[in-house]
Amino acid sequence: MVFIRSFLKTQHSSDESHLLTSVKYNLKQLLESEAPLIVLDADLTECKRSIFSYGVEDIQSLNYQLGKNIFTSRIKSLIDNFEYRIENVEINILTNDDKSNAISFIISGDLVDGQEFQLNSKLNISDFSLSMENEIV
Repeated sequence: MVFIRSFLKTQHSSDESHLLTSVKYNLKQLLESEAPLIVLDADLTECKRSIFSYGVEDIQSLNYQLGKNIFTSRIKSLIDNFEYRIENVEINILTNDDKSNAISFIISGDLVDGQEFQLNSKLNISDFSLSMENEIV
Protein backbone atom coordinates (compact mmCIF):
# COMPACT_ATOMS: atom_id res chain seq x y z
CA MET A 1 0.00 0.00 0.00
CA VAL A 2 2.76 2.49 0.89
CA PHE A 3 4.68 1.57 -2.27
CA ILE A 4 1.73 2.49 -4.51
CA ARG A 5 1.10 5.78 -2.72
CA SER A 6 4.64 6.91 -3.50
CA PHE A 7 3.71 7.08 -7.19
CA LEU A 8 0.41 8.88 -6.74
CA LYS A 9 0.05 12.64 -6.44
CA THR A 10 -1.37 13.82 -3.18
CA GLN A 11 -4.68 15.60 -3.41
CA HIS A 12 -4.26 19.23 -2.37
CA SER A 13 -7.86 19.93 -1.45
CA SER A 14 -9.87 17.65 0.77
CA ASP A 15 -13.07 19.57 -0.10
CA GLU A 16 -12.94 18.38 -3.70
CA SER A 17 -14.39 14.98 -4.53
CA HIS A 18 -12.36 12.43 -6.46
CA LEU A 19 -14.92 12.57 -9.26
CA LEU A 20 -14.57 16.34 -9.64
CA THR A 21 -10.77 16.07 -9.59
CA SER A 22 -10.91 13.47 -12.34
CA VAL A 23 -13.37 15.51 -14.43
CA LYS A 24 -11.21 18.63 -14.09
CA TYR A 25 -8.16 16.70 -15.22
CA ASN A 26 -9.98 15.30 -18.26
CA LEU A 27 -11.40 18.71 -19.21
CA LYS A 28 -7.96 20.27 -18.96
CA GLN A 29 -6.47 17.59 -21.21
CA LEU A 30 -9.34 17.94 -23.69
CA LEU A 31 -9.25 21.72 -23.95
CA GLU A 32 -5.45 21.94 -24.12
CA SER A 33 -5.33 19.48 -27.04
CA GLU A 34 -5.60 20.43 -30.68
CA ALA A 35 -7.83 18.26 -32.84
CA PRO A 36 -6.31 16.81 -36.00
CA LEU A 37 -6.97 18.80 -39.15
CA ILE A 38 -9.08 16.10 -40.75
CA VAL A 39 -12.38 16.78 -42.45
CA LEU A 40 -14.77 14.00 -41.50
CA ASP A 41 -17.84 13.03 -43.46
CA ALA A 42 -21.06 14.00 -41.66
CA ASP A 43 -22.27 10.38 -41.85
CA LEU A 44 -19.38 9.20 -39.64
CA THR A 45 -21.12 10.07 -36.39
CA GLU A 46 -19.01 7.81 -34.16
CA CYS A 47 -15.84 9.52 -35.39
CA LYS A 48 -16.99 12.66 -33.60
CA ARG A 49 -16.31 10.80 -30.35
CA SER A 50 -12.98 9.31 -31.39
CA ILE A 51 -9.33 10.32 -31.47
CA PHE A 52 -10.00 11.88 -34.89
CA SER A 53 -11.84 14.76 -33.26
CA TYR A 54 -10.37 14.84 -29.73
CA GLY A 55 -9.38 18.37 -28.78
CA VAL A 56 -10.21 21.87 -29.87
CA GLU A 57 -10.41 22.26 -33.60
CA ASP A 58 -8.41 25.01 -35.26
CA ILE A 59 -6.68 26.75 -32.36
CA GLN A 60 -6.02 29.86 -34.42
CA SER A 61 -9.74 30.52 -34.85
CA LEU A 62 -10.40 30.56 -31.11
CA ASN A 63 -10.89 34.25 -30.59
CA TYR A 64 -13.69 36.70 -30.13
CA GLN A 65 -14.08 37.15 -33.90
CA LEU A 66 -15.85 33.81 -33.93
CA GLY A 67 -18.63 35.13 -31.81
CA LYS A 68 -19.63 33.99 -28.38
CA ASN A 69 -22.30 31.56 -29.56
CA ILE A 70 -19.97 29.65 -31.87
CA PHE A 71 -17.25 29.38 -29.23
CA THR A 72 -19.64 28.21 -26.52
CA SER A 73 -21.32 25.67 -28.81
CA ARG A 74 -17.95 24.21 -29.86
CA ILE A 75 -16.75 23.82 -26.27
CA LYS A 76 -20.12 22.42 -25.15
CA SER A 77 -20.18 19.82 -27.94
CA LEU A 78 -16.61 18.79 -27.09
CA ILE A 79 -17.52 18.26 -23.45
CA ASP A 80 -20.72 16.42 -24.39
CA ASN A 81 -18.78 14.10 -26.70
CA PHE A 82 -15.84 13.31 -24.43
CA GLU A 83 -16.90 13.76 -20.80
CA TYR A 84 -19.94 11.62 -20.02
CA ARG A 85 -19.80 12.28 -16.28
CA ILE A 86 -21.17 15.81 -16.72
CA GLU A 87 -24.85 16.48 -17.33
CA ASN A 88 -26.55 19.80 -18.20
CA VAL A 89 -23.32 21.44 -19.39
CA GLU A 90 -23.42 25.21 -19.73
CA ILE A 91 -20.67 27.48 -21.03
CA ASN A 92 -20.73 31.23 -20.31
CA ILE A 93 -18.09 33.64 -21.60
CA LEU A 94 -16.90 36.35 -19.22
CA THR A 95 -15.94 39.82 -20.42
CA ASN A 96 -12.21 40.28 -20.79
CA ASP A 97 -11.14 43.77 -19.73
CA ASP A 98 -7.38 43.23 -19.60
CA LYS A 99 -7.07 42.79 -23.41
CA SER A 100 -4.92 39.70 -22.99
CA ASN A 101 -4.83 36.91 -25.53
CA ALA A 102 -7.07 34.72 -23.39
CA ILE A 103 -10.71 33.74 -23.21
CA SER A 104 -12.31 33.59 -19.77
CA PHE A 105 -15.38 31.41 -19.42
CA ILE A 106 -17.35 29.37 -16.91
CA ILE A 107 -18.08 25.66 -17.30
CA SER A 108 -20.99 24.59 -15.13
CA GLY A 109 -23.14 21.53 -14.84
CA ASP A 110 -24.07 18.52 -12.74
CA LEU A 111 -21.84 15.55 -12.07
CA VAL A 112 -23.35 12.09 -12.36
CA ASP A 113 -23.24 11.78 -8.57
CA GLY A 114 -25.62 14.76 -8.28
CA GLN A 115 -23.05 17.36 -7.26
CA GLU A 116 -23.32 20.72 -9.01
CA PHE A 117 -20.09 22.45 -9.98
CA GLN A 118 -18.78 25.57 -11.61
CA LEU A 119 -15.29 25.94 -13.08
CA ASN A 120 -13.92 29.42 -13.71
CA SER A 121 -11.65 28.79 -16.67
CA LYS A 122 -9.17 30.85 -18.65
CA LEU A 123 -7.84 29.59 -21.98
CA ASN A 124 -4.64 31.32 -23.04
CA ILE A 125 -4.56 31.36 -26.85
CA SER A 126 -0.85 32.17 -27.19
CA ASP A 127 0.46 29.03 -25.47
CA PHE A 128 -2.85 27.13 -25.37
CA SER A 129 -2.79 26.56 -21.62
CA LEU A 130 -5.89 26.30 -19.49
CA SER A 131 -6.34 27.30 -15.88
CA MET A 132 -9.36 26.23 -13.85
CA GLU A 133 -10.63 27.21 -10.44
CA ASN A 134 -13.62 25.42 -9.07
CA GLU A 135 -16.54 26.69 -7.07
CA ILE A 136 -18.61 23.91 -5.53
CA VAL A 137 -22.26 24.89 -5.71
